[in-house]
Amino acid sequence: AGACLRGVECNFAHGPHELMVGSMDADYAKRPKTTSIDFAGLDHSGRASRSFNVPKPQVSILMTDALRDLLSEVTGVSEVQWDRERARAVLVGNPAQLDKATGLLQRATVHCQWGLSEQKIRSVFRPRTDYRSARLRFSPMSPAMKECTTSLTEGRPQMSIGSEASNTLRIKGATVSRTHAVVELEQRKGAVYVCDMSTNGTFLNGRRLPPKASGKVMLSHGDELLFQDPTAPGGHEFGYMVNIEMS
Repeated sequence: AGACLRGVECNFAHGPHELMVGSMDADYAKRPKTTSIDFAGLDHSGRASRSFNVPKPQVSILMTDALRDLLSEVTGVSEVQWDRERARAVLVGNPAQLDKATGLLQRATVHCQWGLSEQKIRSVFRPRTDYRSARLRFSPMSPAMKECTTSLTEGRPQMSIGSEASNTLRIKGATVSRTHAVVELEQRKGAVYVCDMSTNGTFLNGRRLPPKASGKVMLSHGDELLFQDPTAPGGHEFGYMVNIEMS
């Protein structure tokens, strides 16, 4: 753009030496200003890399070839590198893929604080959304407690445990709240979760669950669910072994 020395009727393109002095300056002044884009962290294909720290006790179970391949498959990341020595996962992909991959790793490592297994990680990475019900059997760890079997479905996704008679599983004890815990089937995640509703705490595999305001934790087949601190006298038996059948 610029004013041609030959006049406004000229329809040919010219170099700067054939334009009026100052005409290009005025034209450039009208153009919108641009902002430089920072492509740090991107390679020539537009991919970025991101690292994720894995708790050291989980490295041997999580950082396997099979789980690496599964994470790549469900998120679309182009590369997953397991750095076992530094307990770190290095991911390569576009921003959306990296967000999904780090989100799944975050969920898996959090839930595995209350019981570590490859099956649990797989169910986080690729949940079975075709499950419609869960049959739960609570086998008492103390002869003073009664056994309970119940099913959770789409129409009845929750059950409660506590001292009140209205609970699905009623237990009595000095540390038991009226509604002590709630167990729930989440179909879209293909899993069963437990939420602590008590004052004195609910313990899953020896570790206290977070308070209800902080969320719920995945409950797996073979877990130990206790309603008293396991370090207290008799506390390691005041609860149930949980058996879960998904269908």
